[in-house]
Amino acid sequence: MSNTRAIGRATQVLAVVLGALVIAGGILFTTLRATESLMFTVNIAPPRDRVPRIGGDADLEAFYRTVTIIDEDAPGWVRLLAWIPNAAMGLLILAGCVFVFVQTRRMLHGTMFGRFTTVGLAVLGVLAVAVAVLAPIVDAQATVVALADLGVNVLDPRSGLYDSPDLAGADYVVPAPVGSPRQLLAQTNWLLAGVGGILVLLAVAAGRGERMQRDSEGLV
Repeated sequence: MSNTRAIGRATQVLAVVLGALVIAGGILFTTLRATESLMFTVNIAPPRDRVPRIGGDADLEAFYRTVTIIDEDAPGWVRLLAWIPNAAMGLLILAGCVFVFVQTRRMLHGTMFGRFTTVGLAVLGVLAVAVAVLAPIVDAQATVVALADLGVNVLDPRSGLYDSPDLAGADYVVPAPVGSPRQLLAQTNWLLAGVGGILVLLAVAAGRGERMQRDSEGLV
């Protein structure tokens, strides 16, 4: 019993430390997103062995068929969109730390299942799936908005001109299409989505366990 309590206390301490690190990292990341330059890496068409001419006013770092655009004066709207995907992941981790801390506390007091367990697992599962699917979409939208703000020559990837040898003498960047089925399949974090699905299934199992626990308590 003493070993169980020691492990439980250690788990709670670990959850608190990890949560504090996530909060500190979130503050630092938010500060950097609000003050430092933003970088967006996109494909370029047609490929050239030189620094591309894509229009607009931005610093470039070209590598083969991609170019990294450095936006030193990104507006607040762009910074917010670029901040959301990482902030959502941090929120998910922080929510997981809170769940582990509270659930461990309940277990140390002899309560294995309860409404908190069921609801907590379900919320974590749904949040994980949402972050896995929506974060890449928001990130792609941040890139599109940033390119438009910089006045960069943008080529619609659905136009069929990606491999054209001559695009009116100008280079174009080709951002990922926002919200397209192909992008969803390619960019979704399937590992995180799978973990979210497992958490939802565990929530269903926990709900069943909660009902069995209430029934057994009624028989005592």
